[in-house]
Amino acid sequence: MVTLSKSIIGTLILTALLLGAGCLYLQPENTLMNNYSGQSQAKSIADETVYTIIAFGDSLTAGYGLPVAESYPALLQKSLTDSGFTVKVINAGVSGETSRGNLERAEFIAKQKPDMILLGIGGNDALRALPVTATKTNIVDTIKILEKSESSPVIILLAMQAPLNAGFAYKRSFDAIYKEIAKSESVQVVPFITTEVFLNSEYVLPDRVHLNKAGYQKVIDDYLLDVITKKLKNN
Repeated sequence: MVTLSKSIIGTLILTALLLGAGCLYLQPENTLMNNYSGQSQAKSIADETVYTIIAFGDSLTAGYGLPVAESYPALLQKSLTDSGFTVKVINAGVSGETSRGNLERAEFIAKQKPDMILLGIGGNDALRALPVTATKTNIVDTIKILEKSESSPVIILLAMQAPLNAGFAYKRSFDAIYKEIAKSESVQVVPFITTEVFLNSEYVLPDRVHLNKAGYQKVIDDYLLDVITKKLKNN
């Protein structure tokens, strides 16, 4: 009998949960575009003397299934404000978006001249088992567009993980691209999708694939807040 490691068992359980729910934050890419308020929100703060952070990604950024106030950008805003920072965190998440859709929005995001961009994309590519090389290229091209903006924003890449629906080989290749991109593009990468969070029922919605308020706060507290506050202090 083959004995599986705890990490493999955890991955198998996570994959079963994702596939059982049908998809990971997967909707047509234009489903929530009519509700996307990033444009008006970004323009409304363009002249304010605050440090502007844009959270750029898919439904894990948008906060699918939650009130806007419980999305991770809103919770991050509160955590940073409570820590004494004068910041504005803009939610530019669109449910169902792939890395290609993210790339197509990159020019608009760059024109908002943010000070920092939290780039969290790729989960839908993994669910659809899109070619890893294409996903990597799209993310790299997105970063290059964002870096060309006049504000030269700090870019933090949020690392995703693939489920096992496309097999171990695909998962290994996909999971590796975030560190590879961080190295080649000289950006910092931090975990975002982790089995430790997703396998804990206290941190996910009933669909078992999207985080709830507590889950997002856990990700912020464990992975994001320290990295972002250090960047702000060095600004």
